[in-house]
Amino acid sequence: MLAEDAKSAGTTPAVRSTPIPASTSFGDLLKRHRLGSGVSQELLAERAHISTSAIGALERGARRAPYRETVALLASALALGEGDRAEFELAAERGRGHQTRARAGGPARHNLPERPTSFVGRDEEILAIEALVGAHRLVTVTGSGGVGKTRTALEVARNLLADGWEELWFVDLSHTGPGVFVAGAVAAVLDVPLAESGDPATSLAIGLRTRRLLLVLDNCEHVIKEAADVAASILRVCPGVIILATSRERLAIEGESVYRLPSLPVASALALFLDRAMAVESRLVLTSERLDTATEICRQLEGIPLAIELAATRLPTLGFGALKNRLRERLALAGSARDLPQRQRTMLATIAWSYDLLGPSERTLLRRLAIFRGGLTLDAAESVCADDEIPSLGIADLLSLLVDKSLLTVTLAGEKPRYAMLESVRAFASDELSAAGEFERTARAHAEWMASIADRASELYYKVSRKILLSSFGAELDNARDAIERTLESDSDADALLAGRIVGGLRGLWTYTARRAECAHWAEAALKRVDAAQHPWIAVGLLSAQIQSIDRTRVLAIAERALPIFERVGDRCGLVALHNCIAVECGMRGAFVEAERSIAQAFVVADAEGVQRSRQYADLFQTRCLIRARAGRFDEARADSTNATKLREAIGAEDREVRFLWEGFFAFVDGDFHRSAELLEASAEHAQLQSTSPAGSLGDLSSARIALGEIAAAESAGRGALERARYEQWTIAWKAIGHLAAVAALRERPLVAAKLMGFADAWGERNVRIRSYLELASYDVLVRSLRDQLSNEEMVRLAEEGVRLDYEAAVDMALTSW
Repeated sequence: MLAEDAKSAGTTPAVRSTPIPASTSFGDLLKRHRLGSGVSQELLAERAHISTSAIGALERGARRAPYRETVALLASALALGEGDRAEFELAAERGRGHQTRARAGGPARHNLPERPTSFVGRDEEILAIEALVGAHRLVTVTGSGGVGKTRTALEVARNLLADGWEELWFVDLSHTGPGVFVAGAVAAVLDVPLAESGDPATSLAIGLRTRRLLLVLDNCEHVIKEAADVAASILRVCPGVIILATSRERLAIEGESVYRLPSLPVASALALFLDRAMAVESRLVLTSERLDTATEICRQLEGIPLAIELAATRLPTLGFGALKNRLRERLALAGSARDLPQRQRTMLATIAWSYDLLGPSERTLLRRLAIFRGGLTLDAAESVCADDEIPSLGIADLLSLLVDKSLLTVTLAGEKPRYAMLESVRAFASDELSAAGEFERTARAHAEWMASIADRASELYYKVSRKILLSSFGAELDNARDAIERTLESDSDADALLAGRIVGGLRGLWTYTARRAECAHWAEAALKRVDAAQHPWIAVGLLSAQIQSIDRTRVLAIAERALPIFERVGDRCGLVALHNCIAVECGMRGAFVEAERSIAQAFVVADAEGVQRSRQYADLFQTRCLIRARAGRFDEARADSTNATKLREAIGAEDREVRFLWEGFFAFVDGDFHRSAELLEASAEHAQLQSTSPAGSLGDLSSARIALGEIAAAESAGRGALERARYEQWTIAWKAIGHLAAVAALRERPLVAAKLMGFADAWGERNVRIRSYLELASYDVLVRSLRDQLSNEEMVRLAEEGVRLDYEAAVDMALTSW
């Protein structure tokens, strides 16, 4: 019985009395509800407007991650009550989580770092913060530098992970610049593709709106406005996301709960001091006198954890008494800086005291390492910091000494150890670098090193997979950003060339990590400083970066400008990509002769280069498929799509999202609308599993549902497409508006339908876009339905009103006027 049947019969769906085990799969739950309702797979498929084979695949577990629209249709067809529906949706989410985890290669969906040392104290604070996280969607832990905000927040997150949270993600903003880069940093960690245009914070929120996770935003204070904007956007759009932030000041947005983290009480401070002291001197003998002295040291340091840890590393060298006395002298000098809060004076004084106790080579290396904003490897330290004063061969030992003294941290992620400074230490060391007159030389060495890294990434861009490129170079993006900022601010032409090499060389990383807006910003700024005639290779990299990151309406002009430069330097792989890009854009505009000419040229260059067994060559087949499909040459397009699929399978680069999308398209062309809908739904599911936007697949799915006369399902898919694309892909959003206009007409809402039609016609004309075969099918349904409901005069008048709508007004009308 359907939900509305139950309501009309005066009954309500049964409430589940026995809890469903958390391990129950979606397929098992679906089968249990279906059998409980007494319906066959065929009848359920008919009611839910999906295929019988899809029901079977879900129940067998062959498809473990049904798309959310599918779950909603099934829940309605089964007349599930509120509790059962929630359990149903949760089981589907678990299925998606399983597949995502399998794709990532591990069972956990979190990136919480391992504890570098034991965690001491803070039991009451952790319990209090956990309680706040349970009651509020944004909790900000504030406190002075070095008080332990990051370690405490991470400990809270680890506890919550143990309590069964499925996703917990840690984003360190200490190395992130202001502006759009904050949203990009979060998107990169959470694997969310950002919009090519529009507000990145809103785009990020749209990408997260169906996920359930705890997000830890660490070190927000130096990007406080941008962090607040990102948090506010997420809170508005994403009901399943809870944010735990750390900052020296609150974010000051609605819904925020603030927890001020105090210094450690004396007992906990003493326990921390002794724990760290025993770590560096395991034979330490404690007497009552030494304990009293240690307690006095902790009081002098005001219970600040970082200060205590720095002091404890010096105990084996100085002893208890000398350590206490030297600290007292240093802190007394710091007391004269009355313009700073007392705890900050204590922290800075402790860092300065630790720095003064270093040997000359250690001090030199520490201050030079401050130039690395995003951490470093041994190779990087040797490349940037070595000179006659500290030779390369001695740097490894110096790094170890700085780690031992808690002035550096080290993680063993990947093959090479990676070193980093806490932000308080880095700020101090950076001041020392400037005071020593070494900043300019070190910054130049850092930029030259970063440019050499970018050159290597550029050489590998067309040769290795996205995964290899990210694992090899992804950790250096924060260093890249810092180097680009400094070199572009410089008046030196040589520095501008370094910036150009970095931006262009890392073009793949910017786009792979959802930082298109940032890439476009840097590429445009660098191109203004680089003379393409004198430095064509650098210009090639920058133009490639710009083409990959800008709004698609600007691509054709820039690509055509880039062609002679690419030809001049002989960048054959780049030329293939450029001709392919021009072909796609011409095909979308309906300029099929030009599109065929460009794709033919791309094949010529690729054949001469001998790259017939590559992802790039498969992309050429797919582009030619798109051009010919839009031109109505379906047999030729089908052959190209088959060739692309076979080549991807042969080289181990299968893309099921694209494969099912085109198979669904051709099923539609053949008139098999049921098969088309099934394939397009599968394409959308695979897009989600790959963390890419399913908007395009959902838009086409809406067209297939319209052709089947399944209006509710068509509306659901069209809404899904528009909600996902409105801030990300305007062309796909335009298509979705067209499908929803047809749905409105079929629902006998002709006023809305005619206005949306007028808007879509005008938008397509302004942006030089033509409708595809599926879009034309929906458009035909729209026009025929409107003619049955309106006179020609009414249609024209309402369409003219739609022409005057701006983009956001049209989107809102398509989503809300029902």
